[in-house]
Amino acid sequence: MKEKNRSLLSLTLIYTIGNLSSKLIGFVLVFFTTYYLTREQVGQFDLILISVNLLIPLVSLQLSDSGLRWLLGAENNDSVIKKTITSICFFYFLSIVLFSVCYQGYNIFNPSPYSVYLNTQLALQVVYILFQQTIRGMGFNRLYASNSIINAFLYFGLSILLLTTTSLKVEALLIANIFALLITSIQLFIRAKMYRYISFNYFSWNHLKELLRYSIPLMPNSLSWWAMSSANRYFILLYIGAFANGIFAISYKIPTIMTMLVGIFSLAWQERSILTYESDERDRYYSGVFKKYLLLIFSVSFLIVSVNQVFIRVAVSEEFFEAYRYTPILILSTIFNSIASFYGTGFLGAKKTKGLLISSLIGGLSTVLVSLILIPYFGLFGASFSILLGYIVLLCLRIYQSKNVFNIDFPYGMFSIYVLLFILISAIGYIENNYMIAFNIILAICVVGFLNRDLIKTILASDLKNIEFNKILKNKE
Repeated sequence: MKEKNRSLLSLTLIYTIGNLSSKLIGFVLVFFTTYYLTREQVGQFDLILISVNLLIPLVSLQLSDSGLRWLLGAENNDSVIKKTITSICFFYFLSIVLFSVCYQGYNIFNPSPYSVYLNTQLALQVVYILFQQTIRGMGFNRLYASNSIINAFLYFGLSILLLTTTSLKVEALLIANIFALLITSIQLFIRAKMYRYISFNYFSWNHLKELLRYSIPLMPNSLSWWAMSSANRYFILLYIGAFANGIFAISYKIPTIMTMLVGIFSLAWQERSILTYESDERDRYYSGVFKKYLLLIFSVSFLIVSVNQVFIRVAVSEEFFEAYRYTPILILSTIFNSIASFYGTGFLGAKKTKGLLISSLIGGLSTVLVSLILIPYFGLFGASFSILLGYIVLLCLRIYQSKNVFNIDFPYGMFSIYVLLFILISAIGYIENNYMIAFNIILAICVVGFLNRDLIKTILASDLKNIEFNKILKNKE
């Protein structure tokens, strides 16, 4: 076991190096593919990824999250580590085999050209996520970060190679992803020496049941998150068509810039919140981090939404340009999603995952029902607003539920100001005029600078001290 006592800042820096690099590579690839794939093909690929994300919690029962939770608390207890890793690995093996047999049987009667790709990617992604969570739980944070970068470069390089040298389209991206997952999963298994912890002698049915009691309530929670973010893609396909799914997929990629940055913080926050849950200063610590977290996500969102129109015009082919219209709504939904996730992490620390279930189910159900109502009449705007509403419902329920588990001092006044500023910058961003776009970008930069003035002063003061210190050293010499 290594690196377990790192601070929130150091963990965030490690995950930033790995995740930001890998996510940016994947992000660039999506826009690159718009020059090789049609809107329909982008929509098909997006639906395959969404389907895989739907199936992952059903096949894995979220046991990888149990693995992380138990390994973080193992404190060099080899017996717990071996029982946890072995029990989950054996369960996953049986679950993947069972799913593959059933899925391929289904495809005999309902053939799909992508069935083998989907099956293989699902199996490898389940294993890859397990290995990632395992090495995080064991404290190998640098290995986690470096492996994420390797995975992204492999996926990016193979995708470009296949798209530019073969006639493959959607298949090119699927094959590249499969090989990237396979290679990096093997690397994790070997470098973390996980084989030392896997043996049938270590398998414990009672321990597996304990892990399942923790993870199973997370499964509907994950499915509900999926329903809020992805279920309406099927309704878009049904009511509008595959080409609309392609446009919406590009719209949804812009908010992933913020999701990338927030996700990096969330990985570190998940560990620190779990490890500090029993502390007497827990609520004060949670509240202090939360205020900084709000400032982070809104600052990033102001900058992203201000350059939204320019970025779409430059980054994608012309037939995808209308995607910019739906991005501000999806960014706002991502903000509410990020805040709800912050609250959800507190439930993980308390090992009260059942508390996540009701709020997630209601939020997911709200998104699905509103999608059915709005999409036929308002198209992709309806799809965007349905996601936003689902996350608002989820956040309200999470805040209410959390009072019995932990107490975060929610800064309602600050939050309201941030939302109003976001709406203002978003509204200006819809004006298709170069002068207004430039004004909006300057406005966003000024707002972010003002909100972060204390941090900027601290950084500048630090730099000035360093400069003065260097002068003193030179004078002494």
